[in-house]
Amino acid sequence: MPRDPAVDELLADHSDAVVALTQQLRGVVLAAHPQLTERARPGWHSVNYRDPVAGFVCALFPGADRVQLVFEHGARLPDPAGRLSGNGRRVRMLDFSVGDGPDADALVHFLDLAVELGAALRAR
Repeated sequence: MPRDPAVDELLADHSDAVVALTQQLRGVVLAAHPQLTERARPGWHSVNYRDPVAGFVCALFPGADRVQLVFEHGARLPDPAGRLSGNGRRVRMLDFSVGDGPDADALVHFLDLAVELGAALRAR
């Protein structure tokens, strides 16, 4: 699993709880899709994930007491249970609060959909 060592620097000013949650989420993302390339983006304060076929898929945004997993084409993802937040034209996100265990099944489900969608969009 290709992890970007610059992520540690990005997380340096966060609480131990946010760092731990971000690390957990990174592990789930890369275990589910080991083909993803991880890159710290200090300007965006995010950890971005790119698929060789689908392109940019998602990014983790660590905050003060939560971490958001933002999907590039999240508004197009099916979400009958209303798990994704956001109301913009393009992105949607899963919110993970410190103290709550991340719902790995939901994360992987939406990640699978996002990779599939990204590949289909780029194939056009």
